[in-house]
Amino acid sequence: MELRDVLNQMMQENLRASQPANLCIGTVTAADPLEITISTGMGPLKKPILYLTSAVIEKKIPVLKHKHTTKGFRHSHTVDGLSHTHSGEEGETGPALDGAYPTGEGLEQDAFISDEQLKEIICYEDGKPLPVKDGYIILNRALEKGDTVLLLRVQNGQKFVILSRVFGKEASNGNSSSQHN
Repeated sequence: MELRDVLNQMMQENLRASQPANLCIGTVTAADPLEITISTGMGPLKKPILYLTSAVIEKKIPVLKHKHTTKGFRHSHTVDGLSHTHSGEEGETGPALDGAYPTGEGLEQDAFISDEQLKEIICYEDGKPLPVKDGYIILNRALEKGDTVLLLRVQNGQKFVILSRVFGKEASNGNSSSQHN
């Protein structure tokens, strides 16, 4: 092996050892204050060294109740075929109510106002419905205890950027990490 190959190998090993940046899978062990565990042999990462991206910060919009006012519901019907006769001791009467007769107008208000309504709104994350909380549609919920997250380790492991939540089989494997050079 030449000196150049030895030096190149030493530089690569040094770079891997310094961990300038690598991806880690962690689990949120507390939401407030935020703590994330990436390894059982290492204490939890605390809020001061964690940087959150927009993917893990709560985003919500208010759900507005609404009602509809609709004008022009006036209508009527024409009924025909109401002809009938009566029978008694003195004989039978002739047919009455021959012809067609209009009914009175239904829904006589000029406008119909519905009750305030809020149709059921369901937000989904990884195929599971998220609740509507306190009158808000949760577009992106905050991190919660038990969430599995993808972290980027930076500054020799002194800081961690929380990139996103992780779902699926990779998330259930727990505390694995992947080195990227």
